[in-house]
Amino acid sequence: MFFSDAAGFGIEMVQALDAAHAQDITRAQHPTGRLSAVPAELLDGQDRHELLRAWLRGEG
Repeated sequence: MFFSDAAGFGIEMVQALDAAHAQDITRAQHPTGRLSAVPAELLDGQDRHELLRAWLRGEG
């Protein structure tokens, strides 16, 4: 999960059944702000921090 809220931003790995479940899990920790579920297989071999920066800029 990518998240961005008043406390900051980052990447949080969660085990979930699907994207909606992942967002529910993450929403408990980050009740406000933006969330985006990114399947782990899409992160393999990628620079996760660059993907997060692109998402924060609205490019992802």
